[in-house]
Amino acid sequence: MTPNAEINKIVEEVGQDIIWRPLYDFEKNKLSNGVGHDIDGIDPEFTDLCFKGKTVCDLGCNLGHFTFYAHERGAKKVVGYDIEPKVIKGARKLAALYNIKGVEFETCNFASEPATQTFDMGMLIDILGKINISSGFLIPILKGLESRSESEMLLTFRPIYLVERHFGMSVSNLLKLYPQANIKNGFFNLLDFTQNLFAEKWTITYLSKELPDDSQYKRTVHFARKS
Repeated sequence: MTPNAEINKIVEEVGQDIIWRPLYDFEKNKLSNGVGHDIDGIDPEFTDLCFKGKTVCDLGCNLGHFTFYAHERGAKKVVGYDIEPKVIKGARKLAALYNIKGVEFETCNFASEPATQTFDMGMLIDILGKINISSGFLIPILKGLESRSESEMLLTFRPIYLVERHFGMSVSNLLKLYPQANIKNGFFNLLDFTQNLFAEKWTITYLSKELPDDSQYKRTVHFARKS
């Protein structure tokens, strides 16, 4: 089977509906648009961040778009974690097709499973969203990232949500899930919540170059562990 045929097979096995980023074959033909590509708007926002010589984990890696990105930027070891076994199987096949060394993929529910290894940098790119937050998984996901990150954390997420509209619940019910949340005029500020959660041990840097009025635009933030 040719390499292009192999990639087409990966797309077929994984399914277009859960491939998050665009995927191309060896002739630069687009095989998948990526269901999240048009809504994240994050690619340019951490181009100045140094990955060289670091160990990195990519939580919720999907087919490894940002796992491979960290490798290309000089990371010496990158491990991508995802809860979906067929996604991990596809990511491993892509790494083999491209003969990429120093990249691994593992099936893992990082929000509930303890860390088996730690990394210089942990990445959580475009994973936090309405479903995870309204289901009560926000803190376990963030703590899963922190437990695997020794020095740095890189996150992207939408900064503000309207509680009733986006989560389909009342403010009082959201506060039952997150008593420490500061909700004003029906809005939940995820950016502030995350910063407050990590404030004791981490310093935050905003990597987003612009802050447009559209609150749906993802923000990119970087945390460094305090010495």
